[in-house]
Amino acid sequence: MWPPLFAPAITRLSGRPRPYGKGRPYADGAVNEVRALIEGTTLTYHQIAKRTGASPASISRWMQAGSWKRPLFAPRSMLTVPTPRATAYNKHRTLAARLAALADRYVRELEATPGVDLEKLGEALALAQMAKLAAMRRTPRRAEAVMWGAPMRPIAELCAAGVDLSRAPRAAVQDFLENRAKPREEDKPPRSRGRGNARYLTRKQRHQRMLERE
Repeated sequence: MWPPLFAPAITRLSGRPRPYGKGRPYADGAVNEVRALIEGTTLTYHQIAKRTGASPASISRWMQAGSWKRPLFAPRSMLTVPTPRATAYNKHRTLAARLAALADRYVRELEATPGVDLEKLGEALALAQMAKLAAMRRTPRRAEAVMWGAPMRPIAELCAAGVDLSRAPRAAVQDFLENRAKPREEDKPPRSRGRGNARYLTRKQRHQRMLERE
């Protein structure tokens, strides 16, 4: 006897289906339900997570991937607040996406133009190389940084990757140099208040605080 083509859904003793989690993707209905609450209510991510069963991290990723819009008075992430600190951090995080979008635009213009524009083609290739480089993590463990023992400077990364700076658009190179480097601590958005909350203190920190009060 051959096994069934589709395995039956796993159910618990209570009769309810097994909850979603790691290794078990969410159904389309769950994603649609989350989107309706994101775009139609002012609930926080944690409140929506309690209602739908999805994790706040998944909700955040779905919102960014789908470009969902929140109501006017809904709580906002610090990374989406238009302040100079958040803007500098966002530019660093979205550098690869901006360069990839610019490279795609150059390719579409080449496809729509009869003939071959060698100068435009060189710019598109340089942008594609820069976008691939911007998507990589800046870590001392990379082969290019072994001799220095620390992440290379952005201009050194471009040269090591073989990017033709004479062909790359000047604005794109300037954007890469300004935002590829790690943002300064004063330019980063403020951290969550949870670290200073007594609820998140370790046993050692609670003991130290108790001694200080005495």
